Amino acid sequence: MSVSPAADRTHDPRCMGCGPENPDSLGVSVRFTEDRVHGTVTLDGRHGGAPGYVHGGALAAVMDDLLGNVLIVIDRPGVTATMTVDYRGPALLGRTLRLEGWCEKIDGRKLHMRGEIHDGDTLIAEGRALFIHVDVSHWEASGQPLPPNWQGWGDTADA
Repeated sequence: MSVSPAADRTHDPRCMGCGPENPDSLGVSVRFTEDRVHGTVTLDGRHGGAPGYVHGGALAAVMDDLLGNVLIVIDRPGVTATMTVDYRGPALLGRTLRLEGWCEKIDGRKLHMRGEIHDGDTLIAEGRALFIHVDVSHWEASGQPLPPNWQGWGDTADA
């Protein structure tokens, strides 16, 4: 598995999950290690389901964003094909949740991802996803400008 210097690349600054230029972002904050993404998020009343609790859909969006950031670590742009989230316990609003994501296996264009969301030492959710490696030109078709550091993304990845 080829690993890129992830610090040289960032996700879309307008992303709904982690985009610092998106005022409506979920506020996911990530950092990269050699083969993993670690992060945090604190969800508030806008993300509630039942009183005091985070909506499961908000946790699923956090998981998708977390696993999407793993693409940066493995130097392969891609899109989510399928994702399953197993909820292991309730997530309370206002708590800082700890995130960890990694690539379990690469099979051609298929990128098998795993992730976990914790509240302290308590596992809140586990995620598994299949991403499909695509060329950066996939996003150019939208007509929107791409982040400057996306140029050449995935050019050296083993597809």
